[in-house]
Amino acid sequence: MGQATSREPLYDSHAHVFTTDETRYPTDTRNAREGEENLRRRIAADPMTGERLLRRWEAAGIVGGAAVQYNTIYKKDNRYLLDMADAHPGHFSAVVMLDAQDPESPATIDRMVADHGIVGLRLFGYPDADGHYPWLDSEAALKSWQAADRHGLTMVIMYAPGVPSAAALERIAGLACRFPRLRIALDHFGWPGGGEPGSLGLVPELVSMRRFRNVYFKLTTINFQMFDKAGVDHAAFVRRAADIMGADHIMWGSDVGNTPDSYDGMAAQARASAFLLTPDERRFYLRATARSLFQRGAL
Repeated sequence: MGQATSREPLYDSHAHVFTTDETRYPTDTRNAREGEENLRRRIAADPMTGERLLRRWEAAGIVGGAAVQYNTIYKKDNRYLLDMADAHPGHFSAVVMLDAQDPESPATIDRMVADHGIVGLRLFGYPDADGHYPWLDSEAALKSWQAADRHGLTMVIMYAPGVPSAAALERIAGLACRFPRLRIALDHFGWPGGGEPGSLGLVPELVSMRRFRNVYFKLTTINFQMFDKAGVDHAAFVRRAADIMGADHIMWGSDVGNTPDSYDGMAAQARASAFLLTPDERRFYLRATARSLFQRGAL
């Protein structure tokens, strides 16, 4: 095992950007978890513009990252994200958000790849009244998956609520089998939590996903906050995750723009969480895995 250095380079797999420019980029703050008034105050007081994020990355030793569409503020209007990725192609890679079941989405994916070089598609949703997640793999949604597969995108999945869901993971497993060349990244590690104390939250339904080598796991500041409440040591979790999933299948992401912690603190937390990894394992977890999924031209 080797100790992570204080300035080991990082690649941020999960950053959100937004601006106060409502004229060009109107916001949609409906259903904000923090409340619309609080969210609008946060937008006005601390906009995480692309330019501000780049300054934070430079100060914290970040070598690049994925800008992920911020559903809370823009829903599926990806214009600001795409403009930032176009303006800073050497730094940002764009992961857009669309409704996979929208019949227009496959053509939109084709266009966004051609015009903006997007690298990923993010899907988000809740279970239906029966506890199922049809937005993942309905006949209509499969057409969007086929478009993503055709372009070699990474599919980023965030299912809600924030607990491990066998119902969601079963559908994701089916998609991993159906599209074996398509990389799938689970936001917030698929929500580890619960189980026996020794599992550190890696419950059987999550562990079972390791059999799919096209499924990857994104660990974010949100997870670290949940670990703190549950008394789970960050480095111990990362060590166990690397042992089970493989260090080349786990990655760090800040959730900056959504989580209000200082960016320097997030970066320090990421490096500290790699304390129990070997140098090669740290390289995968802190930058190489995410780069292979999201860096433009990495394939």
